[in-house]
Amino acid sequence: MNNNINSTDKNQQKLSYMLTFVACMGMFLSTLDTGIMNVALPFLTQYFSTNENVAAMSVVGYTVSLAAVIMPLGSLSDQIGKLKISFFGFLLFGISSLLCGLAVNIQSLIIFRIFQGIGAAALQATSSALITSYVKKEQLNKALGTLGVAIGLGPVLGPSIGGLFLFLGAWRWIFWLNIPLVFITLFANIFLLKKIKIPATKIKHFDYKGVGLCLAAITFLLSGLNLVAKSGQMFIGITFMISALIVLVILIRVEKKQKDPLFHLQEYRKSKITLDLIETALFGFATSIIFLLPPFLLEQLLHVSSGKTGLYVLGAPIGLVLFSKISGNLNNGTKHHQFVRIGLITMSLSFLVLALTSQLWTPFLITFLLFLYGIGAGFFQPANIAIIMQSSSQKLQSEIGSLQRMVQNVGIATSTTIGSIILTLNFSLRTNLTIGWGLTASLLLLISLINMFQKNK
Repeated sequence: MNNNINSTDKNQQKLSYMLTFVACMGMFLSTLDTGIMNVALPFLTQYFSTNENVAAMSVVGYTVSLAAVIMPLGSLSDQIGKLKISFFGFLLFGISSLLCGLAVNIQSLIIFRIFQGIGAAALQATSSALITSYVKKEQLNKALGTLGVAIGLGPVLGPSIGGLFLFLGAWRWIFWLNIPLVFITLFANIFLLKKIKIPATKIKHFDYKGVGLCLAAITFLLSGLNLVAKSGQMFIGITFMISALIVLVILIRVEKKQKDPLFHLQEYRKSKITLDLIETALFGFATSIIFLLPPFLLEQLLHVSSGKTGLYVLGAPIGLVLFSKISGNLNNGTKHHQFVRIGLITMSLSFLVLALTSQLWTPFLITFLLFLYGIGAGFFQPANIAIIMQSSSQKLQSEIGSLQRMVQNVGIATSTTIGSIILTLNFSLRTNLTIGWGLTASLLLLISLINMFQKNK
């Protein structure tokens, strides 16, 4: 742990546990609310007497604001303190959750969800950095494994919890559930702020040009991806995505000239993390596919009830949660690259078998292969995070952590769009699903081969 923590070894260990708790709670809450709204959209469309496209903005607004401001908040936290930005994130997330539950119309709900997304961005920007900056070295890999569990639980529990509150006729508790959890974590955050000595700092320079261009690029990209998946709006969506690419090129040119840039591109080149970030994006892509396609397979093709489907698809998250913890316990800090390869190959294998056994699909086979994917994801995710976080100096931990999360969120958004398009292809559902599995397997196998070749050079 850093020298700025003034305590005995026993107290240091307690602080490490508390830091891990705060980091994991931030990641859990922010990922929980990424998907918790999806199941509620049909109900809210009817409740607020609106249409599906307007109601969907409550999801899109959260996702876009999260992805758009995560880098600026990460850069800011490296300057003024990770725990300060984390505190701000929990406070804003809690207040906006309260307001979301009090919303009287769809417009106010969308606005409050945008602020909730900003709070979530502050939490995701600091979660990994809190662990890698302050947790004792001996506990670091276990802590990252626990963080992997939190990341895995959020998206899984979101739809289940949302469905439960809708069943109970208490949709507002979809948001109010966050409040007691935020309240507890805020106390832990305040305690850490008192215990961990953080030198008073001023913002030396804030890259307004970089922030503006980053906001524009992410907004264009995610809005474009959302539009591409909708009937009759593909042209507008593609135009937005091309605009995002143009803005990205301008952003890179501007950042090269900045004295204190939002993106320290030279630092990324030195650490050679491009491949690791591509793997992060592909992991987000594959994980989104593994959650998106199985319900269609089970319910529409194998005629499994929605209740049983919810149980069968638990294979992936259970595998991810279990093996995130197991891999964290097995890793002494020297096996990151090995575990990344094991994860990539295992995930590739699960998709490949799914693609090659289309005539043999049964609920139990699907559950087993989803669990196999979860095993691979459990090995991959903590190790991938560790590699990326360790590639940067302590001064840029929040920036690099924010970059990792932003890239993964873009991968998830891209996968959602492509998966939706695949499901609407003019083939049978079985063929469409096979195409989805096969495409993802091919991408994972390709990156696995590149990884082995690159690391062996």
